[in-house]
Amino acid sequence: ALRGEWAPPRRRYRGAVTSPRYRCAACGNLTRFDVVTNRRTRAFHHYSVGGELSIEEMEILDETIEGVTCRWCGHGDAVLVVEIEPGADLNDA
Repeated sequence: ALRGEWAPPRRRYRGAVTSPRYRCAACGNLTRFDVVTNRRTRAFHHYSVGGELSIEEMEILDETIEGVTCRWCGHGDAVLVVEIEPGADLNDA
């Protein structure tokens, strides 16, 4: 991004972003959902000498899931939050 040209920075998020697991009661989908999230974070922005941005030490201060829609069938009203035990078979959820 030199000489007046602007380009969006590359983002490398380090650390896990936690999220619940979902299941669509209409079609059985466990893997594909559109999730709208509002998240407020604090992060360390580290720029290389070449101007490449690396986002490190991201801390989530507040997070609200505003909506979840099944990617397979389009249902938003049939999506359920599934409690999964570590190591459990997702097909039993």
